[in-house]
Amino acid sequence: MRPKPNATPDDLAFGVNPCALALETGAARQLLYLRETKNDRVLDLARRARDARVPTEPVDLHRLDELTGGGVHQGVLVRLRAIEPADLRAIASRPAERGSLVLLLDGVTDPQNVGAVVRTAVAVAVDAIVLPRRRGALLTPGVHRASAGMSFLAPVAAPQNLAQAVATLKEAGYWVVAADAGDGSQLATTFDWPKKTALIMGSEGEGVSHLLRRESDFAVALPMDPRVESLNVGVACGALAYLFRRQWPAQG
Repeated sequence: MRPKPNATPDDLAFGVNPCALALETGAARQLLYLRETKNDRVLDLARRARDARVPTEPVDLHRLDELTGGGVHQGVLVRLRAIEPADLRAIASRPAERGSLVLLLDGVTDPQNVGAVVRTAVAVAVDAIVLPRRRGALLTPGVHRASAGMSFLAPVAAPQNLAQAVATLKEAGYWVVAADAGDGSQLATTFDWPKKTALIMGSEGEGVSHLLRRESDFAVALPMDPRVESLNVGVACGALAYLFRRQWPAQG
């Protein structure tokens, strides 16, 4: 049965970059592309899919629009295999030869924001991104699109809840840092980042939940002009992640 218009199935990604990385990582199980396309990049993706023995199908524009809910698909989409979440316990137990950073997203549901965080996470070589099955957004087509396909490279863990993830990380020697500008927070620019840091990012509207704030060892805030109430979570996460990496470089 075909999906209703404007309803995008969760088992697909669309756009040239997400489809390219889905093919590269073996996440694609089928590729559909615009029959009349003249886009060399789309045609190259179709050739690569066939070479990798991934089934391909030329379709009309209506079909692509229908499947993507009218999204900007650039004439190509892939259906995905089931993506296995990363094993947070195994990741946390690895020796931290360099600084280890784990990102936890608390109540961040906007795919654009999740995608921006995922893209930053790959750029700064985080060890894991934790997207809870509840109170958050998992890897949806919108996240694949917003991250430019980096979601296929990122180590994404998906526990039942963040409290469980925090407990796992604490057992492995991580210090929990909440991005929170409330009482007791420290300036992120002068904060002494622990070598093993679990950084909790809350939604722009609600911030980090009270429960996770109580479970945190520290809270940090970015210095800002007082006329600015808050930053987009993707922007804030990028700034904090690079502050961590300034102290604990990923290489060298």
